[in-house]
Amino acid sequence: MGTQEILAILLNSLMLGMLYILIAMGLTLVYSILEIVNFAHGEFYMLGGFTSYVFFSQLHVNYFLTMLLAFVLIGGFAVIIEKLIFKRYREQILPAFMVSLGLVWILSESMRLIFGNWDKSVPVAFPGIIKIGGVSFSVERLIVTIMGAILIALLYVFIRWTKTGRAMRAITQDKDAALLQGVNIDFICSIAFGVGCGLAAIAGVLLGSIFYVSSTMGAPVIMKSFIIIILGGLGSIPGCLLGGLILGFIDNFASVFLTVPKVTIITFAMIFVLLIFRPRGLLGHE
Repeated sequence: MGTQEILAILLNSLMLGMLYILIAMGLTLVYSILEIVNFAHGEFYMLGGFTSYVFFSQLHVNYFLTMLLAFVLIGGFAVIIEKLIFKRYREQILPAFMVSLGLVWILSESMRLIFGNWDKSVPVAFPGIIKIGGVSFSVERLIVTIMGAILIALLYVFIRWTKTGRAMRAITQDKDAALLQGVNIDFICSIAFGVGCGLAAIAGVLLGSIFYVSSTMGAPVIMKSFIIIILGGLGSIPGCLLGGLILGFIDNFASVFLTVPKVTIITFAMIFVLLIFRPRGLLGHE
């Protein structure tokens, strides 16, 4: 394998890593603040994919406007879901998990009834090939990688420096103290849930034109998201970044030499070994 092939694999690995991180960070955000495991998180990614199919593919709305619509519409829908369903199950991991399993079925079957069983294709938003240092890259994949990195940076800025972001960090550190300081817990929990699911929806838009859109596309993604947050450390955003990059590299690089089942076995074996020697993950706290 030559240098060009290795660089192309690294770019694809970075692209997958960025998108995995984008999805897993939303899941981590929800867990850190609401203390629930939302197994339906992948379905919001799926809804983002169908948003891309409807607005960008069928209605020919601008690609970046489609991303914004996915974030606003799916994020807003997630806020409603949080208030109606998950609010009563905050800090109750098992009941919330069981409820989210039911939500998986409702959302996936609803999309199947509306759009059918067949996979939907979304046209390439940025066609063409670009050469960097003699290595050919897909413009689409390069743009997706850059957009993923930008969105991750924006989320970091939001959490680190905005008033709402500081309130989120206060809740994760000490919810009672945050409440005494006047933080509106209900509002912040709803925003966190909406932002987390909105990011998953944007990831669905970004990957819709690269892969496919279907009512079952959320299942593989949620499994990978759980692998990432376990690998990096439950509730750790830096760990989520590290875990996403590691998984993206393993998924893409190993698939060049191995079949998909073997790559899956290697991934889960790695998690199994990690949990034995470091149960809290790579960057998790005691």
